[in-house]
Parts: sequence; C-alpha cells; structure tokens
Amino acid sequence: MNKIKLTLASSIAFITIIWFLTNTLLYIPFDSNLFTKSLDQYTGIIAFYAMTFSMLLATRPMWLEKRLGGLDKIYRLHKWLGIVAFSFSIMHWLVSKLPEWWLYLDRIIILDGISGATVSLVEPSAFEVFLESLESPGKLVGEYAFYLTVLFIIMALLKKIPYRFFAKTHIAMAVIYLMLVFHSFALMYIDYWTQPIGITMAIFMIAGTVSSFIVLFGQVGKKQKSAGSIQSIHTYPEMNMFELIVKSDHWKGHHEGQFAFLKFEKKEPHHPFTISSAWDKNTKNVSFTIKALGGYTNKLANKLKIGDSVVLEGAYGKFTFNDKNESQIWIAGGIGITPFLARMERLVQQNNKQKIDFFYSATNLDASFKHKLQQLSTKANINLHLFETSKSALISGQHIRNSVSDWKAASVWFCGPSKMGKSIKKDLKKNGLHSKFHQELFEMR
Repeated sequence: MNKIKLTLASSIAFITIIWFLTNTLLYIPFDSNLFTKSLDQYTGIIAFYAMTFSMLLATRPMWLEKRLGGLDKIYRLHKWLGIVAFSFSIMHWLVSKLPEWWLYLDRIIILDGISGATVSLVEPSAFEVFLESLESPGKLVGEYAFYLTVLFIIMALLKKIPYRFFAKTHIAMAVIYLMLVFHSFALMYIDYWTQPIGITMAIFMIAGTVSSFIVLFGQVGKKQKSAGSIQSIHTYPEMNMFELIVKSDHWKGHHEGQFAFLKFEKKEPHHPFTISSAWDKNTKNVSFTIKALGGYTNKLANKLKIGDSVVLEGAYGKFTFNDKNESQIWIAGGIGITPFLARMERLVQQNNKQKIDFFYSATNLDASFKHKLQQLSTKANINLHLFETSKSALISGQHIRNSVSDWKAASVWFCGPSKMGKSIKKDLKKNGLHSKFHQELFEMR
C-alpha cells in the first residue's frame, strides 16, 4: 500500500515541479487575472496527467505490475488516479467558470510562460494561428468531456453497479480520454510547447492515445490470453462455492497466489478469479474456486457445464509467498482461501519444511471442503486453525498471538475481507510484529 501512495504522490509532485519550471501561481503584486489563468492551466494539467496514467494502467502492463507488486496494486492505484482526475477536473471546471474579467487577459498583452510578465504581441506563427482556430471547438469538446468524465467515474466507483457495466465504462472512458487529448492540445498555453511541461504533456498525449486505442480495439492482455475448456465442476453447496478445473494447452503457467481473468461468454467481460491449484505442466490444468458473491457468479454455477470453452488471461499478481522467513502465518476469510489452496498443493509436492500456521474462517464449512483442507494441510505439514463463524468468533489478532509462539518473527500473508485484514494487521503491528504483512488487494474497483 505504501508503494501505491508513494507512486501517486511522487508522480503528482513531479508534474507539479515540471509545471512550476514554466509557470507560477505566486504573483507579486497579486494579479487575480493571471492567478486564475495559471490555476486553470495547472488543474487541467494534473487532471489530464491522472487520466493518462489511469488509461495506461487500464492496459494491464506487465512491466509495471512487477514494479508495483501485482495487478491488484495496479487497480488500487488506478482507482485513486480516477479520484484525483475527478477532483482536479471539478476544480478545473470551477476555475473556468469564474467571471469573465477574471479569466481572460487583455487582448493587447500575452502571458510570458516563464515569468508571468507581459510582452507586446508579435506576428503569430502558423502554429499559433492553428491553435487559436481550435480554441472554440476545444472548449466545447472539453466541457462535454468533463460532464461525461464525472458521470463515468462516479459509475466506476459505485460498487452497486454490476461488474459488466463497470467494465464497459472503461471502454467509454477511452473515447472520453481522446476528447480530452483534443481539449488539452487546443487550450494549453502556446508558450508551454517549447518548455519542459509542454514536452511532458506531448509524451502523455501520445502514450494515452496509444493506450486508448489498445482498450477500444480489445487488445488489453492479448499476449496473456489462451483458450481452454472446462474439465470438471465440483460444488460446495453449504459454502455457496464451486470449483472449476480448466485445461489449457497454451497456458504459460503460474505461481501459487496469482489470478487470471476468465471469459465464459462473448457478451460478458473477463472476470478476475484467483487460481486455486499449483501449476502442473504435464496435465496443464488450472483450477478456480469461485464463490457466488453477485448477480454474475450467482448464476454461473448453473450455466457452466463440462466441455464449455473458456478464455483465460494471465497470470497476474505477486501474492506468491516468496520470502526467507523460517515461519509464515497465513490468514484467509471466505473465498480468500484460494491462493492458499494452490500453495498447499505446491508444498505437498516439495515436502515442506517451513513452519506454517494457517488460520481460515468461513460462515459455514462444507464437510467435503473441510475434509479437503485437513488432508492438504496434513500432507503439506501445515498447522490448520479453522473458524466457522456461524458457531464461533471471527479470527482476531489475539487468536493468532495466543496460538503461534514465534508470531513476531513470522511473515504474515492475508487474503480476505479488507476490514478483517485491517483489524488483524493493526493488532499484530501494535503488539510487535517485526515481519511484513502481505495483503492481497483483490478489488477491481
């Protein structure tokens, strides 16, 4: 999480510094006209930067996933960039709507981009004449793009809106982004184009435009996609879960703890699911344990049948249990168990020597699923602690501290409800946890 905050804060700081190398908000004596005009440019540039970075992340770049620590972290950053874009777009719009005498400089002067001083007009170049001709349509396009941006960002942030509609908002945002490229190109100060901020904005426009076309033409994750078919379906009715085993001859393999996007129907977008099996290149089977949590997954178990085609995209994620600690503590809630199932399978094959305590809670435990867990944990030499919350309390930091003698030195791996993770992390850190608390941020919005 700190890496996400650092990336967001440092990138905004970088753009701000670049902008201040070209312009300023500090006018002495204070000039409301110049201040408003400069603030209009600054808020617009930050909003455009956030939209560009967000558009780049929407292409799911593998090189950036490695640096940010997983696609779950990319989507969290993507969400916060959307909030930044939304906030600065509002400010940009408000500034642009200030009284006429605050917004426009006298026609006989222009703003010197570096110092804010005024200079006499000279014969405009062909490029300046061209940009001036785009000013009116640029304003119009920008205003409509602003209203659409606000609408679709709100839709993207509202979790009550079904995932399939949420996914389509990203297609719409790619079109809106191209409108904003035109708006920014037409209305950015002419003086900026020969300054660091203008060069930076030109790079943003090119990168964002390419990313938009990747999204619009359905090329996101193309190199990571492979076709497969369903080999078996096993249900756990008491837990409202089911397991799919998918065979894919072209799947490139995965690490335990990673996830993939699955597409079962042409009209449906790819949906993310954590992989619940270790990779075996001989069988080329990939398992997914899925819980009915919404309208789509509620119907999925009854729709699917053996032999159905599936398109897989992945694998993504860095929740892969890799550290040098002699002991680990695993904590899972509900469907958060999936990465741990895959890891247990691998440890069975490797004859595990690492000390691992696994705490798992579910509202109800299906008898066959419970038996599977107990078998796997025994074979993998893992201490299993089960909590059935319909009959007992939730897992707490105190439970863990009382059950594991060397908990302060163990690395902690958590996947489950975010509130549960925050509570346990706070307790363990407060009482002296020395090692890292790894938490999967498995939310696509």
